Amino acid sequence: MNDEDKTANQLQPRKSGRLHPVFVTVAGGDDEQRAALKAVLNQINELDIQFVGVEATSGKRAERAVILMTILDKGNQDGWRRELRTRNPNQQFTSVVALVSDPSPASLRAALRAGADDVLGMPPVPEQAFHTLLRMSEQSRLGEGIHEKMVCSLVSVSGGVGVSHLTVSLALAIHRLFAKRTAIMELDLQAAPLAVLLNVEAEHTISELADPTTTIDSIRLESVLCKHESGLYWLAAPKKIEEAELVSAATVESTLKVLRELFDVVLIDCGTHLTESSIVSWELSDHLLYVLDQTVTSIRSAQRFLDLYHRLGVKDAEPSFVLNRHAADNPITIERIEAALQHGVFATLPRDDRSFGEQQVTGTDMWKIPSATLLRESLESLARKLCGPAGQEEAGARAGLFSRMLAGIGISRGAKNGTD
Repeated sequence: MNDEDKTANQLQPRKSGRLHPVFVTVAGGDDEQRAALKAVLNQINELDIQFVGVEATSGKRAERAVILMTILDKGNQDGWRRELRTRNPNQQFTSVVALVSDPSPASLRAALRAGADDVLGMPPVPEQAFHTLLRMSEQSRLGEGIHEKMVCSLVSVSGGVGVSHLTVSLALAIHRLFAKRTAIMELDLQAAPLAVLLNVEAEHTISELADPTTTIDSIRLESVLCKHESGLYWLAAPKKIEEAELVSAATVESTLKVLRELFDVVLIDCGTHLTESSIVSWELSDHLLYVLDQTVTSIRSAQRFLDLYHRLGVKDAEPSFVLNRHAADNPITIERIEAALQHGVFATLPRDDRSFGEQQVTGTDMWKIPSATLLRESLESLARKLCGPAGQEEAGARAGLFSRMLAGIGISRGAKNGTD
């Protein structure tokens, strides 16, 4: 919060009739526009509006509900999605209100499609601003504890390192340790490994959500979720490989937003084939885990992934590296891996071929396999890092840029063969 905002809050008497203040951050536009917006909001006597600076929530979700009111650049509708994502990294604000100088239906529609929760003309009419802020503040109060929710993407560009297996095992660990409602979203749409790992044939799949003419809401999503005997829920990949092409990045984005509302924890198996949907999942995730093993090819792939990740500029936060199937006697040590990546290893999981093989053959989870003690302990440790108190504290150019980059270097959109 800057000195101007602090002084304004100190001079503002607490308005009567409201037990809970409404925290608002004003962004975008020039100084005159922001001052005009604050003047309008100060006319709303029915709400205790308190202004906070952008830096008060930077780097993580705010511990209190904060509404972002952002003035969009009038002449850059095509860049509004990037503007909103840049000003609301990691979804740190609970709600986003866009303000547009041209309140035409086309502008309102463009702002909503860019990701705004509501749109007002600039400057707004006080009565309209009151209704919008009141509704959003009440929704935030009803959703108290939303900061405790967690979305985590798991990815690798090196096949055979155990991304899908880790996704399932980590979901089971979180579900058992914290009794959280946990769901898995399968984005490895062509390989579709989760049906094998969970030992369940899915009745419904994500392809049933691919119709762009209908809205994805909780009722529609719940109708296609599969429930595992452990209590986990999962959204399965299409039954046919060719149906994977029907699932767009927009479908994935809408689905993830609803999943976050329905579940405490959502894990996303991104597989090893990067797509526009992968980028969407990273942007909407609190954690991004990159899985690798003790091979030169895996480490090289991780370096290439880091290079792409930084060039895309998806998020300020760095991905966390998980070393899977670690063997202490391997000459490629953790220290050498960290030196090569110039990043520390976030978590290490031991190599346990016997337990892994038994799970593959019988479909039994790790908590029912006697030989998997060390692996279970490591999985539980990783779960605590992500969902325990410490994990909670740590906790726009996306699709178009990714497509242009791929087109520019001549990479086709064809799927990468292989299973995990």
